[in-house]
Amino acid sequence: NSCSLIQIPDAVFSLMKLSHILHCNLSCNMITKISPRFGTCFSHITTLNLSSNRLSSIPKEVIKCSQLQSVDISINSFVVFPTILLEIKSITDIKAKNNFIADVDDEALEQHANLELVNLEENPLDQPTHARLSRVEGLRIVLTDRRVQEWEDLSC
Repeated sequence: NSCSLIQIPDAVFSLMKLSHILHCNLSCNMITKISPRFGTCFSHITTLNLSSNRLSSIPKEVIKCSQLQSVDISINSFVVFPTILLEIKSITDIKAKNNFIADVDDEALEQHANLELVNLEENPLDQPTHARLSRVEGLRIVLTDRRVQEWEDLSC
């Protein structure tokens, strides 16, 4: 982590193919895109930390990380919650603090069999989404108290 990477070097994928890495920390870099090769080369990871980068999406190939339990995508540029993470059956913990996410499919979160925690603090969730997420039962969803955005206040 903290190497000012803008992408994961191709050599890393070649080196990791035969390794059984369980924890991957790529936090505090300037990564804007994760290669589709990531899922194949890091298929055994259980923990993935991508926080403090410049990501706005995760490739669908990440579903090959079939043992992944915990993902941290906090402090990135996500506008849309990466629902591809919900296709990984083993996932229990998603931290997505401090992005630009306005809407999340609460039903998809509730239907995931193993999901225990979703942290969505410091995201500009719209009012209906915030209200729906506040009522979700069966898993812990961490939200920031919602403030009316300037553009929503039409009382002037």
